[in-house]
Amino acid sequence: MTGMFHSLYNQLPGATASSPVLDPTAESLLLDWPVSYLDGFKEIDTERWRLELTGLVARPMELSLKDLMSFTRIQQNRRLVFADGWSFRTQWEGLVVSELLHRVSPKPEAQYLIQTNASGHVECMPLKDLYAQRALFCLRVAGRPLPMQYGGPLRLLVFDRYAHKGLGQIVKLELSEFPVPGHYESKGYQPAAAIEPGSYYAADLKMIKTISTPGEVTAW
Repeated sequence: MTGMFHSLYNQLPGATASSPVLDPTAESLLLDWPVSYLDGFKEIDTERWRLELTGLVARPMELSLKDLMSFTRIQQNRRLVFADGWSFRTQWEGLVVSELLHRVSPKPEAQYLIQTNASGHVECMPLKDLYAQRALFCLRVAGRPLPMQYGGPLRLLVFDRYAHKGLGQIVKLELSEFPVPGHYESKGYQPAAAIEPGSYYAADLKMIKTISTPGEVTAW
C-alpha cells in the first residue's frame, strides 16, 4: 500500500519518490509535512470555485469559498493519519459536517455522503460515522488558508480513518440512501479505511511512533 502514494516532502532517509518534486514555496513548506497525492491535483481559481450540495436534501445549494468562510468555524487540534505510513498533528479550522449539512436539510432516508473532487474522484462515508467523529470540512490550517497541495480550498478530514477517505479539493457533496465504491477502493484500499495498529512516522514530532489500537490517535 505504501507505494501507491507519492510523498514529496520530508521523506524518511532512504526513501525515493517516483514523481517530480514540486517547487517548494513559503506556503507549501508552511505545514512541514509531506504532500501525498494519487493521480495529481488541480490548480483551482478560488474566486470561481463552487461547492455543490445535492442529492437527498430539501434545500440543494451552491456555495462559494466566501460563503463558507462566513459560516461559524471551529478549530480542532487532532492527528491525521495516512495509509502510506505517516501522520501529522496540527490546528485544523473549518466546519463540522453537521454544521454544513444542516443548511441543506438532509432527508430522513439520507444515509451516506458522497464526495467528488476537482479530479472527478469519489469517496463515500456513512453520515452517522461523520457526525459521531465530528469530522471536519477543513478550510484553514495552522492559521493559514489550506494550500491546494494539501487539498485546498476544502478538504474533508476524518480522524478515525486514513486520510484518503476524506477527499481534498472537494467540488460536490451528494447525500444518498446507498453507498458507492470509492476511488481508493478501486486502487486496492480497504473500503472502511480504518486506521490499523503499527509504526508510523509522525512528521510533526520527527520520529516513528506506534499506534497500538484501531481508531483515532489521541495519545500523541
